Amino acid sequence: EEGINQVQCSVAEYPEAINFLLDQWDSYEAEELRLTDIISGFIDPEEVDEAPVAATHVGSELPEEELEDEDDDADDDEKEESDTGIDPEFARAKFTELREQYEATRQAIAKHGRDGADARVEIDKLSDLFKQFRLVPKQFDRLVKDMRSMMQRVRVQERIIMKLSVEQGGMSKRDFMKAFASNENSMAWVDAQINSGESYASTMKETRDEIERCVNKLVDVEKETGLTIGKVKEINRRMSMGEAKAR
Repeated sequence: EEGINQVQCSVAEYPEAINFLLDQWDSYEAEELRLTDIISGFIDPEEVDEAPVAATHVGSELPEEELEDEDDDADDDEKEESDTGIDPEFARAKFTELREQYEATRQAIAKHGRDGADARVEIDKLSDLFKQFRLVPKQFDRLVKDMRSMMQRVRVQERIIMKLSVEQGGMSKRDFMKAFASNENSMAWVDAQINSGESYASTMKETRDEIERCVNKLVDVEKETGLTIGKVKEINRRMSMGEAKAR
């Protein structure tokens, strides 16, 4: 389904999502997880856009306890894996391929920047590969939830910054939006307002320290995700569009 694929491709651009999935595979290799705790199978790359998405769902909003317990009623490892028909050696090859592409993508981003042409080629390869994995609902929901959590952190800090700038600092909402857009990780726009000579310059100076604390929290999100705030918003926007299509 197009919506599911769009969500999964969006999640694939979140570096920690792929890293988390690879960590889950390592846990399987260490015999701490069953293979069926991670995936229900694979989709042929030639059929990835047409394949039904029986095991993966979107927008389930499972609570924590259900995310933890969803698969607890499954049979023992051998019976479950024989029932699903997942070949462990094939899975190992696919996860190895995913890890290698993940590393190639990271290197391309480090060298060319996330929006560089060469990096986009590697990101697209990673997304295409990631779409071949039929994640079980518990894993898929967790990845989506992590991305939503990051977006919520961004929204909270941006709302506080707007309140400090508009309600306390005296800027008009229009001027604030114009100054703040694409400058989420910088204090330069604040200093520009303080030095602008506008009527709100002195009150913006009074709120500067509090705004800086919020900006630093946004910078923390960028460091944790390996994404700019703008990219976090873009990924979440595409993820939401995919969810809407999938419903």
